[in-house]
Amino acid sequence: MNVDTSLLREKFIIKEKTKSKDDNPLVLRARSNRMVINLQAGEMPVETFVVRTNTMHTCTRLVSLIIANYEKHGPLAPRLKLIEWPKLWDHALNDYERRYNLDRWVCIYHKGRVIYSYGKHHHFFDVIEQCEIINKDEYSKSIDLAKNAFKKAGKIVDISYDSNVALVAILGNKYSRCSMVLRAPGNTTTFNYVLKPLNKGEKVAITQGLSSAGDFLEGVQLSYIVGINNEKLNQNIIEKFSDEAKKGYAARDRINELEAQINSMENRYKVRYRPERPLFEYITEQAEKYAKTNMVNEDEIYIE
Repeated sequence: MNVDTSLLREKFIIKEKTKSKDDNPLVLRARSNRMVINLQAGEMPVETFVVRTNTMHTCTRLVSLIIANYEKHGPLAPRLKLIEWPKLWDHALNDYERRYNLDRWVCIYHKGRVIYSYGKHHHFFDVIEQCEIINKDEYSKSIDLAKNAFKKAGKIVDISYDSNVALVAILGNKYSRCSMVLRAPGNTTTFNYVLKPLNKGEKVAITQGLSSAGDFLEGVQLSYIVGINNEKLNQNIIEKFSDEAKKGYAARDRINELEAQINSMENRYKVRYRPERPLFEYITEQAEKYAKTNMVNEDEIYIE
């Protein structure tokens, strides 16, 4: 089985049109990370699922786990009510995520319908996914349908939409290729890597490319958090034993775990990076330098 997918970072702004400037218009902002996966084994029908989460690495890892479930147990659609979705979601998380990402959420769609959700996701996404089913393969046109849905509900709105690709993955047993665009305050970098078997006759696990992509995405994000926290400590903006400082220390420990996971992947496969593997320590140093003159909030990392 081969799987091609991509990760989109999306932002919607829904603004109500009003007749008077004195009116208080409704303004909604909805942001998420979205991945679409098409699964097919042999001559079986294609099954399409959409995964949305509030962080890129959890979205990527959850998609990897869904693919693994399909590979091990077969088509998902006949088993939707039997699959232990909460366990899959929990396996996509780690101790750092559970402790510090309290606003984490996920929503999984099949044929425009929510089949599993956790946390508080923006229900505008439910409208968009239902509209997307009507406009198959023309996702951008779903916005117009969403406007009509608001109109039928008595609200005339404008919807602005912004998106960019964070990850493109081509996954197979002979090789897997992942290309990423890593955006953060003051810096944007791109890199890709290809995984191939170490020895003739061996295979690449389809899920490995995505799970490693999750490691890189999380590692880069945490590197910025650590770097910014280090500078806040240097400037006495936060105290050494404050909750924010402890979060930075925990992020540093988590980065060490991610480094070990990536090293393990490199020992299992032939890995080629272009231009080179992101170095989390270097990214942390660059984040510290940036934060000296441009103090940023964590929400700005990978968001704007």
